[in-house]
Amino acid sequence: MRKQNFKLNYQYKNITNQNVELWFSEPKESSTQQNITTKPNLKPDEITKHSFLNNLWYYNLQPGQKLNITINYTGGKRDKSYKANITEEEKEFFLRSTKLIPLSEEIKKEAQSIVGDAHTDIEKAKRLFQYIIKTYSYSAQFSGRGVAAFKARRKGDCGEFGAIFCSYCRALNIPARMLYGTWILKKFSPHAWSEIYIENEGWIPVDPSMGRIKLYLHPFINISSAVQYGVFPNNRRYFGDHEGKRLAFSLDPERALNPKYIDNMEYKQGVTKECIAGKEIAWGYESIEGKAPFLQPIYLKLHSLENRTPIKELFGEWSGKHISTLKNFTYKVKLASFNIGFSVLMIEIINEAIFKEETLFNVLPLFSYPLVLIGTILSIVRNEGNLLIYLLGFMLTLSFIGILASYIN
Repeated sequence: MRKQNFKLNYQYKNITNQNVELWFSEPKESSTQQNITTKPNLKPDEITKHSFLNNLWYYNLQPGQKLNITINYTGGKRDKSYKANITEEEKEFFLRSTKLIPLSEEIKKEAQSIVGDAHTDIEKAKRLFQYIIKTYSYSAQFSGRGVAAFKARRKGDCGEFGAIFCSYCRALNIPARMLYGTWILKKFSPHAWSEIYIENEGWIPVDPSMGRIKLYLHPFINISSAVQYGVFPNNRRYFGDHEGKRLAFSLDPERALNPKYIDNMEYKQGVTKECIAGKEIAWGYESIEGKAPFLQPIYLKLHSLENRTPIKELFGEWSGKHISTLKNFTYKVKLASFNIGFSVLMIEIINEAIFKEETLFNVLPLFSYPLVLIGTILSIVRNEGNLLIYLLGFMLTLSFIGILASYIN
């Protein structure tokens, strides 16, 4: 894989007036993230080790106490030389039926119908991927998690795309697992995707939600994703790989917690709730039969009765960056160039449509065009662009040359 070194700083502060129990998922090495070191400022009260899932760190934080964890790792696109054989226990675990990754008779029949005459596991999984990205729409605005709800409304976020893909794969006896993590270069940017296990190849990344984002259907999302995350220009590459600028915190939903999670049912109605597989739970007060719905990178238990539970209180905060000063600098310059350049372009459009101020016609392009061009060049250097970005940069370059020529003449 094309290796890059990243650093993520995670922080959680107990802002309540009582203790908070917290379970943290220690990131695990894979074909896309290696050489991981995880350093906390506080020693865990208890560590639960696991042979193929993430180790869990348990903390009982007092009011005002702050947990800081630094994660350094080498990330990149899939390292095909990284082979990970699995035991029968592991295989059975990632073929099981759960509330978020169910294996009903309906799912099994659908999966078989979708793959048709495909013979190998990789061919079957690819047909499932193609079916999902053609059939379902991406949306972060929905109520209720779970495969049944996703199928009914035909839209959902990254977690729902990954869950239904895993359900279909498991229904065909293909080990599949969910990964819950983050885009590494953008502050607090959670993401979820999948992996399938193929004999002699190991675990292979598959990201159906990113496969769904097409250039001609979602041009603005496509441009912003390329600028911020360096996503693949060709969405089909998200079957078998990813761009290498993300970190997986944990594997699979519904993780059993140790010490045992005892639900606190005395919560107030204003707290954050999530409907999971038809059952509504109060996040941070209840579990799924003693299991965390998922760890990103934590699940917690609140003891104080809060009127509301903001995201920071439930998940903490994190931010990531390149360890290389040069890579970090070029990324920040690229973002700033695009953000300012596009903002000035919007002012140009508004001026042309409404104000029609002649001075602005002449001055604004002298700022916007070079900035977008700088962003485009850095996108090429960093291998983080797509066709729309390159085309826009080319057109603005020609326009800028034309403006300069008119001044000279």
